[in-house]
Amino acid sequence: MSKTKNIPPRVPEGEALVEEPDFTIEELNQAFKKRIKEYTRFVDYIINDLKIKDNSKVLEIGPGPAWISIVFVKKKPLINLIGLEISDDMIQLAKENIKNEAVEKHIEIIKGDAKNMKKFEDNCFDVVITHDSLHHWEDPIMVFNEIERVLKNDGIFCIADGRRDLGLGAKLIFQIAKFVVPKNIRYYWKTSIMAGYTHKEITEILDQSNLKNKYLVKTDLFDLIIHNK
Repeated sequence: MSKTKNIPPRVPEGEALVEEPDFTIEELNQAFKKRIKEYTRFVDYIINDLKIKDNSKVLEIGPGPAWISIVFVKKKPLINLIGLEISDDMIQLAKENIKNEAVEKHIEIIKGDAKNMKKFEDNCFDVVITHDSLHHWEDPIMVFNEIERVLKNDGIFCIADGRRDLGLGAKLIFQIAKFVVPKNIRYYWKTSIMAGYTHKEITEILDQSNLKNKYLVKTDLFDLIIHNK
């Protein structure tokens, strides 16, 4: 993989989110919940710009505490959503949030690894989504191949994740955040950025996968957004 000038090297973060001594699961849950507006924009983009159908069968990879899943089914109550999560701590938290939000009938959370989604048949999902999980994947090519396999031929995929090649504006926001964001959350945010990919890096990876020639990569201030052409 080629290096990008003036961009620090990528530092992998590991696959599963778990409780830490200085960052409890509930603190992590509340940190995610505060991002509901961001998650709503992501869901609105999928619904309005990518135009999913009402009765779609949706897979979310790495739902974490399931706030995106919850937003999604509240906006599209006719969809059937499955969340595939590798972390036992996140599965427990997701199930609690889903119950508290009274959407148990619409979301199923199951344990699994996106590198090998053998529990799902070929061409079985209308939509595959994930937000902030890409930088956790140990082998993104394997995951991209699995997404291509389980997705229907006319299916929709949308992958959003933080980018490491932040511009000056994003770096300035991050510096300001030091004064208002708790230290433990700031640390998690920084490690996530350092584990993220640049536009060039992720394009090179995608071109080695079965999603080659099937994707677009867009960038905004903080994120990479990958979806169908």
